[in-house]
Amino acid sequence: MSSKLCLTLHGPSCVVWYGPIANLAEQDLPYTHGLMNKEKEDFAGKEILILGGGDGALLWELLKEKPKFVTMIDIDDVVMKACRKHMKSVCGTCMDNYDGENYKIIVGDAIAYMKDYIKEGKQFDYVFGDLTDVPISPTPRGQLWDFLRTILGLGMQCVKPGTGKYMTHAIGIQCASALKMFEEQFEAQDIPVTLTRTSHYVPSFMEFWCFYQATRKAA
Repeated sequence: MSSKLCLTLHGPSCVVWYGPIANLAEQDLPYTHGLMNKEKEDFAGKEILILGGGDGALLWELLKEKPKFVTMIDIDDVVMKACRKHMKSVCGTCMDNYDGENYKIIVGDAIAYMKDYIKEGKQFDYVFGDLTDVPISPTPRGQLWDFLRTILGLGMQCVKPGTGKYMTHAIGIQCASALKMFEEQFEAQDIPVTLTRTSHYVPSFMEFWCFYQATRKAA
């Protein structure tokens, strides 16, 4: 392994690694493919919204699936520029230009943009929540849980009824109580969903990570 700089995005944080472990996070394609539910979803010709995703990995992989258009919203331009410079193996060339032929990267607050989309009546075939992980706590209370509920509530309103899906990562599969509490947040939403769950081994996490696919039921 080389000793080049590597930036690893895990939830809202950015970790900088030096030395022989550097390339490990760059090989975490199973995480991105797990989030996409790759080979089980058809992204061709679809309109997609990514909430977060600042390392560019999800955007880069989705663009290979020939979507109609992908909008990515991340608040941290510093992280995106660092990934563009140091993590080409992850983000490819998609972050060289924030306005592409069939995608747009917006530097901004995803919550504010979702509220605008809801007012406009704009909805997407897929909405990806690539933000913070599910917290480990005795109850679903606190700032991070409030944030997750806000993102989930707004995100589901941006999903097309009947066929649209909200896709997100969660936490390691061994955290059963946290996953149960997270699933309860889906059930508590005003918008009914059909919820499925998958898991994939992520090398740099050294564990199986859980991913959710929530299909918004028809009105």
